[in-house]
Parts: sequence; C-alpha cells; structure tokens
Amino acid sequence: MAPVKISHQKILIRTLLKVLLMIVIIFTLNSWPQIKQSLSGNVPPLSFWLDHSFKLRNFILIIGFGAYFYYKDLTDQKADLTGNPK
Repeated sequence: MAPVKISHQKILIRTLLKVLLMIVIIFTLNSWPQIKQSLSGNVPPLSFWLDHSFKLRNFILIIGFGAYFYYKDLTDQKADLTGNPK
C-alpha cells in the first residue's frame, strides 16, 4: 500500500483563513457598541477597542477552533485520499 500524500500546506492555509475570519467576527461582535458609537461620530480610542475585544477567553476560542479546523481538514483529506467515507 502506497503512503498517502497529504498537502499540509493547503490545510494550513485553509485553517489560517478560517481563523482570520473568526478573529474578524469576534472583534466585530465584541466591539459592536464602539462601532455603533463611531458611526455617530464619537470614536473611542483604539486601545479601548482592543481592551474589550481581545481577552483570554477569545484567545482560547481562537486556538481551540483553529486546532479543530486543522484536525477536521486533515481527517477530511485523509478520507478523500483513501476513499473512505467521511
């Protein structure tokens, strides 16, 4: 049986894009009150935005989901290459 060739580079790129999208979503959700304030002309300082957006729980979520996305893509690619159903 020949070894299965897995494209780790492709998996890493896809995982990175998913994690970056997740960071944008988390930043937007956590900063929504400041975003609404800035639309009316009252822009809070950037440090205030960052203090409320990037917390330890958000980093744990990002790392956890990043690991999940990588594992899911890796198992999907292995299943595709071996012919096994997902």
